[in-house]
Amino acid sequence: MSENLINRRKLLTMGAVAAGGVLALPLGRSEARAASPARASARRDAATWENIIEKSSFSSTTAFSREWEYGYPWGDTHNGAARMRDGKVSVSGGVLTLTSTRLSQPDGRSESEPLAPLWYHSGAVHAKESILVNDQFPEYDIEGEFRTRTGLGIWPAFWTTGIGDDWPPESDILEYVGDSTNLFNTWTKEAGTEEPADRYELSGHDPGEWHTYRVWMEKQGEDVLLDYYFDGDFQASHVGVGWAGVPQRLIINLQMGGWASGIGKDHPDFERQPGPSGDTTFQARNVWFGRTRNW
Repeated sequence: MSENLINRRKLLTMGAVAAGGVLALPLGRSEARAASPARASARRDAATWENIIEKSSFSSTTAFSREWEYGYPWGDTHNGAARMRDGKVSVSGGVLTLTSTRLSQPDGRSESEPLAPLWYHSGAVHAKESILVNDQFPEYDIEGEFRTRTGLGIWPAFWTTGIGDDWPPESDILEYVGDSTNLFNTWTKEAGTEEPADRYELSGHDPGEWHTYRVWMEKQGEDVLLDYYFDGDFQASHVGVGWAGVPQRLIINLQMGGWASGIGKDHPDFERQPGPSGDTTFQARNVWFGRTRNW
């Protein structure tokens, strides 16, 4: 990484601060990869399964308000160049639309590093119910259909994250950072502060078309096994080391600039935050998550 590129790990850390298992024994990663589709196909038949957010949560503003809150769990800015506004979030016909608009001048600066000038107003939402993988709730399934514009300065995401001192964990189920490659990322404290513990890159598709993104989480001792899927096909198995018992929040957001602009504070274009000059949209439908309950 060049000196002009932003260290995303540090930004996420500073921004967050500022602002029943079916296997008796743990599997190795290759074994988990092979076994996970079969396990996932059967889990919802269990009597202990419960849905937390239904696919109908974007069917009306009333349904939305039962399950979701506006903005990030910690406020209206993060590590990019957008301030989140409630008016940039809409629901219609079962579809959530987040719209980012370039401003004529910055609306202040982000409170998170790298303190980017806020050239955009955009949208973010987070689920009211938290995610907590533990002995009581050993499995979670999180899924949604999305379509988005991608390119320089555009940073949509569908992700789970710990907050403040509880970050990481973080699971990036959908994340496009300035281009059309989706990043399935898993972040852990064990891996340090520079890079994700695991990353799987997926390209060769059109993010502007509807696609299904999914993660299935399962408690494995003090860790959490994560299986990532795209359009129903298994992609990768990661391990969230030390995740068990750490609460997370589910977020859908359209961030702009920052790391997606590919520049750091010392770059001559930093104050301009390169990105789209007009409106950009990120849409979601049929988003839901559920879990198994042991008691």
